[in-house]
Amino acid sequence: MIWRWFWREWRSPSLLIVWLALTLAVACVLALGSISDRMEKGLTQQSRDFMAGDRTLHSSALIPQSWLDQAQQDGLSVSRQLIFMTMTFAVDKPQLASVKAVDNHYPMFGTLLTNPPGLKPAPGTALAAPRLMALLNLKVGDKLDVGDTTLTIAGELIQEPDGGFNPFQMAPRLMINLADVDKTGAIQPGSRYTWHYKFSGNPDQLAAYDSWIKPQLKPDQRWISVENSEDALGRSMQRAQQFLLLSALLTLMLAIAAVTVAMNHYCSSRYDLIAILKTLGASRQSLQKLIIGQWLAVLVLAAICGSVIGQGVEAALLVMLKPVLPAALPAASGWPWLWACGSLFTISLLVGIRPYRLLLATQPLRVLRRDAVANLWPLKFYLPLMVLVVIGLLALLVGNSKLLWSLLAGVVLLAGLLSLLGWGTLLLLRRLVVRSLALRLAINRLLRQPAQTLSQLAAFSFSFMLLALLLVMRGDLLDRWQQQLPPDSPNYFLLNITQDQVPQVRDFLQQHQIQPDTFYPVVRVRLTQLNGEDADPKKDPSLNRELNLTALAERPEHNPIVAGSWPPKAGEVSMEADLADRLGVKLGDTLTFTGDTQQFSARISSLRKVDWESLRPNFFFIFPPGALDAQPQTWLTSFRLENNPELLAQLNRQFPTLSLLDIGSILGQIGQVLSQVSRALEVMVILVTLCGVLLLLAQIQVGMRQRRQELVVYRTLGAGKRLLRTTLWCEFALLGVVAGIAAALGAEAALWALQRKVFDFPWQPDWTLWLALPLCGALLLSLCGGWLGVRLLNGKALFRRFESA
Repeated sequence: MIWRWFWREWRSPSLLIVWLALTLAVACVLALGSISDRMEKGLTQQSRDFMAGDRTLHSSALIPQSWLDQAQQDGLSVSRQLIFMTMTFAVDKPQLASVKAVDNHYPMFGTLLTNPPGLKPAPGTALAAPRLMALLNLKVGDKLDVGDTTLTIAGELIQEPDGGFNPFQMAPRLMINLADVDKTGAIQPGSRYTWHYKFSGNPDQLAAYDSWIKPQLKPDQRWISVENSEDALGRSMQRAQQFLLLSALLTLMLAIAAVTVAMNHYCSSRYDLIAILKTLGASRQSLQKLIIGQWLAVLVLAAICGSVIGQGVEAALLVMLKPVLPAALPAASGWPWLWACGSLFTISLLVGIRPYRLLLATQPLRVLRRDAVANLWPLKFYLPLMVLVVIGLLALLVGNSKLLWSLLAGVVLLAGLLSLLGWGTLLLLRRLVVRSLALRLAINRLLRQPAQTLSQLAAFSFSFMLLALLLVMRGDLLDRWQQQLPPDSPNYFLLNITQDQVPQVRDFLQQHQIQPDTFYPVVRVRLTQLNGEDADPKKDPSLNRELNLTALAERPEHNPIVAGSWPPKAGEVSMEADLADRLGVKLGDTLTFTGDTQQFSARISSLRKVDWESLRPNFFFIFPPGALDAQPQTWLTSFRLENNPELLAQLNRQFPTLSLLDIGSILGQIGQVLSQVSRALEVMVILVTLCGVLLLLAQIQVGMRQRRQELVVYRTLGAGKRLLRTTLWCEFALLGVVAGIAAALGAEAALWALQRKVFDFPWQPDWTLWLALPLCGALLLSLCGGWLGVRLLNGKALFRRFESA
């Protein structure tokens, strides 16, 4: 009986929309939950490879042995590194080198690329960067003096897993064994060096050691994990995950709205049937069994179909993201399945319990009086409770994410705008003198039923806003990066240039048709005082290390001024805005720096916004030209060069003391990540669009019965089919225009919050939304109105009612 009831009711468009919306919700949660779970595990492994460990401790001094003992007691493995600068000699030819001394456990994760492959620095041997070997004219097997000891070059150091990206690293790398450090005699009292301690273990062991060591840390020590690492590629992947999360939120919101509208319409359309069944003697228990059985059948079917679709979407996303994901992703856990099924039952329970409860409470008296409707669970109490539960469910699903709150803020703003803009626009139209009878009838119908009109506006605006958000943010994912790095962006950094070499290097590059970027003087100092008081190293890590300063006459284009004025004058400095916030300083405050030769002060005259992910020369502090001349300085520039190794070799031969850094591979990696994720988002656009269409169809379905009755009356009074079709077309076109305007306002508000607070993009109004949304809304809904007019005017029910009239 239950299945016969179910298959009979299955032909109802409203019930079909409910099933489709629930199916898409399950598919979306399952697909994105599974791929996010697998990506998180894969990215964690990838970040471990980049860090050569699960945790890294940077310290300017040897840490207590008890810290290492505690790590071993907690079950962690430990590796040690010591990094320092020293002079190296090959046949009396000197060269400053950045020495990295490692133990036998290095690297704990990742791959150390060497030539020949598979080498590690054993005691008495060293691995040298190709640039160091070229500068000293060395080859494998030669001897190299490092301080007081002589080491044998065992091979070339091609790439370190934890090498990172540092454009201000002046000296080439030399890797030795930690056991040879004391023999070099390079570490003396007052020497500058940094200890790097690597830790690895399972999550529970790492969490226990995290809580133990963090209170022990001193201001000059940094505890780095996968989550707070500053790797540019990792940040890009995390941002990509946020976009996928945004897609999931949009799909869920639209699915919830579509199920709500369709479920209420389906149940209200069955009041008469339940009243007749009760009149014919059907008991409450039998009806309850039929209704609950039908509900469970819809949920089971949605769960099965949603699971199949979700697996297909996950497979499609993995294929699109394959070039930028680790070779073998771990299997997903069972949580995505639990979340998918849990969201299915929670959504259906939230939006379906009241309509089904009202349906079950239908009185037999409704057979005689159509206004006999049960009054259970008033909406003024039920709606706020349902909204709170939905928000809580989404918060549990995505965590305390700014994405969720930005979207909810946009929805709240959209609701307020609708109440003002939507109804105000319709009232304005009513005051206008409209000659077209069809347009006048359309306006009067919209104003005659304010509750239904506003609900339709809310549904249409909500769909348009969320779809616009996804499309705009999808474009921003790739476009913002391409705007930051246009095709002619520099892909090489040239470092360690002396002042005398600046004109020579410029002439060399120009002779080969290469236009160098700005030449930046670089000075390394420490920030020691704020407004005449000693700076507290606990305020920010920048106070515990040397900072790179520069002096420029023109402001870099990628450093917009957020406060103050440019250029700084004598005795003034332009400061990076985020650092100023962290240090608690403002315009007019005085900063004191201590360099190698003297101490000097400057007053803050402007604050700049710096994009540290742009892989271009960036500085915390910019002084006016000449302000740093008393300090030892080198120069930095950048340029773009397509594949031309011969020219690079010639540049190295002519300027052997310069450091050349190739960042093209880094740019290529990040560009590939964003391009692939942008393609993957096209799949999510399809899901969100389908949910939006379902919401539109559900809202259109709500007014079908009443419009049919009105059309019967109009036909009885002599109105022609052409007039009635035009009336429906005008009605939906007006709804589309007003909904599009409201959606543009809501989308702009949500985009501002998402771009500024979540994705850290520079926000600017997107004027295409203001034109595209009203036009597309009018076109789409007018097509819906035309389709509805054909269906209603050509329907047999209409003619039967017309003939009987």
